[in-house]
Amino acid sequence: MGTVPSENQLKNVITHGICTECARKFFSELGTKLGTYLDSLTAPVLVVDETGTVVTANRNARALFQKELPDIEHSKGGDVFERAYAKLPEGCGNTIHCSGCTIRRTVMDTFESGQSHLKKPAYLNSGTPEDCREIDLLISTEKVRDVVLLRIDKVGGNKEAQELGEYNLGGIS
Repeated sequence: MGTVPSENQLKNVITHGICTECARKFFSELGTKLGTYLDSLTAPVLVVDETGTVVTANRNARALFQKELPDIEHSKGGDVFERAYAKLPEGCGNTIHCSGCTIRRTVMDTFESGQSHLKKPAYLNSGTPEDCREIDLLISTEKVRDVVLLRIDKVGGNKEAQELGEYNLGGIS
């Protein structure tokens, strides 16, 4: 989760999650708590549970979304990303549009298969259903114990593919 390999390094990427026993050992040997570890990562990272609810987010994700931790924790992913269709009465994860959401499908696939995804193109419609704007992303996922880490690698389209420091997602609705 901490390093984004270059294209020529992709063949050596580990593409599976970490088992519960190994995760416990890793963090005990590291001598740090999960929140401290997440905050040490340079990319924005969300920790998502099996229902699509955000458990926590590192400081770079909070800065990207321009939200404080209490505004992110225990919120559905679509609400954190301010997806237009998450604002419908059915809510995030329950609309016809949610079945086509690459972010949701990628996170759920990582839960079900244990397979990580690296730099997967995704987009979201932000704003309201009547007035939404499309935002392109590159995302990566990794399963750790009973959660999935969702890393946001880039924000912006292929033509204007922007590094993360140049964009934020907050306040776009």
